[in-house]
Amino acid sequence: MALPEWPLAMETRVISRADAHKFAREAYDLGIRYIGGCCGFEPYHIRAIAEELSKERGFRPRGHTKNALWGDALAESTVLEDHHKANKEYWTKLNPATGRANAARLATLEEDYI
Repeated sequence: MALPEWPLAMETRVISRADAHKFAREAYDLGIRYIGGCCGFEPYHIRAIAEELSKERGFRPRGHTKNALWGDALAESTVLEDHHKANKEYWTKLNPATGRANAARLATLEEDYI
């Protein structure tokens, strides 16, 4: 697909698995040690949290051999245009479209919105 959000940032929930990775890292870096979700969280969100913090936890979650981190499997995609998406940097810098005006402003704090 030609959409930059495909496949990991087009999930139908409020946050994608890439967002869950970012959420876990930011929360951990703030000193939070009990991280989870509530309504709307799916198993892949919990896995994203566990994968993001696997170094701090000392191990990857069970079943990790079935799951490639940060779209690593896209490196082997038959769609050559997707190969550049197979890395953490691509997914952490992506600001997925929401269909709402000024969506980028929703993702960052700006002085005039504080």
